[in-house]
Amino acid sequence: MDKLADKWAGRIYGTNTGNVFLEITQKDASIEGRLRIMDSVFGVSLYSCVGTVADIIEMTCEPEQDIEGVVQGTVTVQGRLDEEGRLHGSWESAIGTGGTFEMYPHNIEKVDKTKNPEQIHNKTVPIGSVRLFKSDLLQLVNYISKDFTAGRVIVTYHFRGVELTKYADDFFSQLDDIEHLQYIKLVIQEPEAYGINRVVVIELGVHGFSEIRVSGINESWVLGKAESIFQFLKPKQNALVTTYRKHGLNINSILFAVLLISLPEISDWKSRGIFVICAFTLLGILMHIHAKYIPNTSIYLTESKPSFVKRIWPSLLSWFIAASSSLAAAYVFYLLKGG
Repeated sequence: MDKLADKWAGRIYGTNTGNVFLEITQKDASIEGRLRIMDSVFGVSLYSCVGTVADIIEMTCEPEQDIEGVVQGTVTVQGRLDEEGRLHGSWESAIGTGGTFEMYPHNIEKVDKTKNPEQIHNKTVPIGSVRLFKSDLLQLVNYISKDFTAGRVIVTYHFRGVELTKYADDFFSQLDDIEHLQYIKLVIQEPEAYGINRVVVIELGVHGFSEIRVSGINESWVLGKAESIFQFLKPKQNALVTTYRKHGLNINSILFAVLLISLPEISDWKSRGIFVICAFTLLGILMHIHAKYIPNTSIYLTESKPSFVKRIWPSLLSWFIAASSSLAAAYVFYLLKGG
């Protein structure tokens, strides 16, 4: 027989949706308690519950008070504990409503600590150059919220020289003055089991590296969640800029290598030295321009459906810089060759 925690939090799904909070006391195989439901449509309701604990946990819950304009009925609940200590199952009411639920122990300090996890698993996935618009960011927040029953996404961003932190709902409701962000971090976490939180962090910055970080005690969940988020963001990456930042010298390296191979065509060593210096100077300028004028991450919050030009301009600029530097090197080669 399982010894249940006395506080549980989670969500219900089905004909009714919302947050739930259950407080119970247990004596042997019998339990009783109080259930609070914050229905997304009908608001708060209270139920008194009695039940039994065995392979299947069963409860019968009766409404404690009448709610004007709302029909309530007796609710029967059946659920099981999984290996991670979460309680999930189904519910059904006497008035015909029903659905599923998932709850986790909220008083983590009282969870059985004799069962310790073998280890905490962490996965970090680097992200390339990303362009996100308002609709993209909304989809990303909703996507990483999957698998979390009570955790809320927290947004940290830089705006007017100040670092601000808000819940995602508040962030999206207060976008009037925000048009463009160069840094944002999304964090969501909730207790998993053994007093340990599972966490998802997505950090995107204009300079340096952006990455996904996922932690938890379930290795398959950690690896799967990290990979699924990466695949979600992959279509929003700029392949050319990502490749340039990852490898430093992409197509331009090849072009300069071809030019250097042509060095024997330059007659004297002095001219060859000048050409090599010019080539690598151009390459350094090219890398500096990429770092300064082609940001690794840009987030635009003024429109949900971006124009084609806004989507493609980093690639066009990168190709233009590459072509210009290659032409400049070719022209220097032409002059030094005596053309």
